Amino acid sequence: MMASRDESSVIQQGLSSDEAALLKEQFGPNQLPAPPSPHWWQQLLQQFQNTLIVILSMAALLSVVLGHWVDSAIIGAVILINTLLGFLQENRAEKAVAALQSYLIEYSQVLRDGHWQKQPSNTLVPGDWVRIENGDRVPADLDLLEAHQLQVDESLLTGESLPLDKAVSGQKPDSMVHAGTLVTRGSGVGKVRAIGSATAIGQIQQLMDQTQTQKSPLLLRINRLSRLLGGAVLVLAVIAAAVAWKRGEDLEFAILAAISLAVAIIPEGLPAVISITLALGVQRMARQGAIIRQLPAVETLGAVTVICTDKTGTLTENRMAVADLRLAEDNPEGRRRALEIMLLCNDAEIMPDGRGSGDPLEQALLRFVREEQANELPVQQALPRLDTRPFDHEKPYMATRHSDRVAIKGAPEYVLRHCLDFQNPEFAYWEGVISEMANLGLRTIALAEADPADWMTLDARNWRWLGVVALLDPPRPAVPAAIAACREAGIRVIMVTGDHPRTAATIARQVGLSTENSIKVVDHNRWVAASPEERRVLAQEVSVFARVQPADKLELVQTLQSSGEVVAMTGDGVNDAPALRRAQIGVAMGLSGSAVAREAAAMILTDDDFAHIASAVAEGRHIYHNIQQTILFMLPTNFAQGLVIFIAVLGGITLPITPLQILWINTVTAVTLALVFAFMGANQTFMQRPPRPLQEPLMTGLLWLRIGIVTTFLVATVFVVFSWDNAAAGIRHAHTLAVNILMAMEGGILLAMYGRRRLDRGDWVLYGSLSSMVVLQGLFSQWSLLQHVFQSATMSMMDLSIILLTAFLAWLVTQLTMRIRKRGKPSS
Repeated sequence: MMASRDESSVIQQGLSSDEAALLKEQFGPNQLPAPPSPHWWQQLLQQFQNTLIVILSMAALLSVVLGHWVDSAIIGAVILINTLLGFLQENRAEKAVAALQSYLIEYSQVLRDGHWQKQPSNTLVPGDWVRIENGDRVPADLDLLEAHQLQVDESLLTGESLPLDKAVSGQKPDSMVHAGTLVTRGSGVGKVRAIGSATAIGQIQQLMDQTQTQKSPLLLRINRLSRLLGGAVLVLAVIAAAVAWKRGEDLEFAILAAISLAVAIIPEGLPAVISITLALGVQRMARQGAIIRQLPAVETLGAVTVICTDKTGTLTENRMAVADLRLAEDNPEGRRRALEIMLLCNDAEIMPDGRGSGDPLEQALLRFVREEQANELPVQQALPRLDTRPFDHEKPYMATRHSDRVAIKGAPEYVLRHCLDFQNPEFAYWEGVISEMANLGLRTIALAEADPADWMTLDARNWRWLGVVALLDPPRPAVPAAIAACREAGIRVIMVTGDHPRTAATIARQVGLSTENSIKVVDHNRWVAASPEERRVLAQEVSVFARVQPADKLELVQTLQSSGEVVAMTGDGVNDAPALRRAQIGVAMGLSGSAVAREAAAMILTDDDFAHIASAVAEGRHIYHNIQQTILFMLPTNFAQGLVIFIAVLGGITLPITPLQILWINTVTAVTLALVFAFMGANQTFMQRPPRPLQEPLMTGLLWLRIGIVTTFLVATVFVVFSWDNAAAGIRHAHTLAVNILMAMEGGILLAMYGRRRLDRGDWVLYGSLSSMVVLQGLFSQWSLLQHVFQSATMSMMDLSIILLTAFLAWLVTQLTMRIRKRGKPSS
């Protein structure tokens, strides 16, 4: 049992090592619990949950049982490539919670056994006394006992753009500091209130643990298509096997018929082609400053209907800048004296490379002076600082004494009262100026001077008013155009910030977030008090949410999703991580973003530029179109192969194409022709279309109609040519001709769907793919080794003429089907 001691003893000695050990045993280490991670074999098994992969696995297994080793090897290779790709991607995910550990520093200054000592931060316990200084990460949630000009950057928790002043005498949360926040000025001593998962960061971790990631719309659509194809394959395979069995064929033939049908209809190369298409999109985005951590995220951006964006560091530059300067004497002399006060009463420093150190507000004043082309060094050298009065909460101003003046800057209301009395007509005027700036969400600082002789009695009303400076975290220059592009694309942009409502409204007007003069802002209290139905209305009507907390961001994303929206969430702080994880796509800032935000996000902007999101939306729509075109190209051939087998089995006639030849066709298609759409250039009209409805299938009714027409043509052509050539030249020659005309017709379909030359890399891929297909088919027909493996035969010039004619007819039929469109809509 821990011995009790009086408070004075605790103050002098802190906790003893024995007491700390007992408390550590009670509360555990000061660290966040590591998230449970699935075993590698569990991640691998998850890859086999795809319907098509399950069917192909069964086909490969049956092929092994029946002794058809070549067939099983080819099917197995397709399965292996697909599952390994998925496994490697899965292994990189779910690191967001683990990244929170980086915000608990390794060592802290702790009062133990009567003296200050360095201790590992994970040994801190409630009741410990901890010293924090400029540049330190706070190791736990602390109640302040001492504070000396203490400022703490809490933006990663609250989204507040400026460091906050902390004081022992202040009300909570001003008298508290939280784990993971950064001390930007001063020093202090605090008593540990909470450690590990009980801290504010720990509560965010609990939110993340309870937050499930959302599957991308592309994966949902592909899964629906897979289930549809899988169901059709199983039904047709069972029917084919049953018919063959009933007709008197042996069991092996019936099973082989079912396997052949499954392999024919399932587009084995589709997963690989989709992965390549997404990977190419990732490369294009990387060149534009956006890193994609999860491949489907590229396409998901193309389906986004709402972007919830943080303000600080995302829409704005995350640095203070002077927005306005009002002078008591608006003349060159009055301006010069005001600029000199900004230089003299200033502890910040700007390096030659533009980087700054010190208080962000003071850095902004120095940068403004530089922009005004004032040469600060001669002034500072000519007027060295003789004495200083630092900023104090009780007396909110800073003063520096020089040989010819006292330079003063501070809270406008306080400084104004020390310069002008209430009866002075100018007092009311300047009160109005200060109020006007505050209503615009600007942060204000007053400038004044006094005589050096009055230094000892400076708090008397004998200062000279010089004016007031207004500062704001300015918007990024490219943001207004990016928001306009999103609006044109049918995407709402919502600002979600921890800043003051007036500040948020000002930035919203500057970036064009609303076309109305009056911007409605909802704060934390209004959001929390709203019912679920009221929240749905607010989420649809309001563009600015201010003073939000981490749970508010998460609830906003969930509310939007419940209304059918596809949500992208941008952010850079720990406070953004749960919402980043919940959104269909999270976008983190790479420069200013926390490790937690980067790990929770699917996409990272390397230069924190919101403008890249508009480019990413266009890229996502481009990729979705290319994937859709790939499927539209591959399915007619696979369906035609399957129907050829199905009809042949039902009719009891010879298969026009053997199962092994079908695997050849699918393999050649996947490695040549199907890749063309992955490289096809973008259509400039993509950003002028509204987002796709969330429930819209990957293949619409119109596209299924086109597939049906083309499939019917392919099946009819294969049967006609095979039947004629089988009677004229024999089964082996007829099989070979059927394979070649099917591949040639695929080439005709590809040319029709590709359309005009685009003068980009896609054109060269098209020519290369067609050339590769011709070479491979030449080897298939002419090379003795492949003739032996696939039972193919040499083609003549007459055969070549038939092949070219069928390619032209396929091109013509595809062109005609592409003219079929929904009324009022362009064809895809």
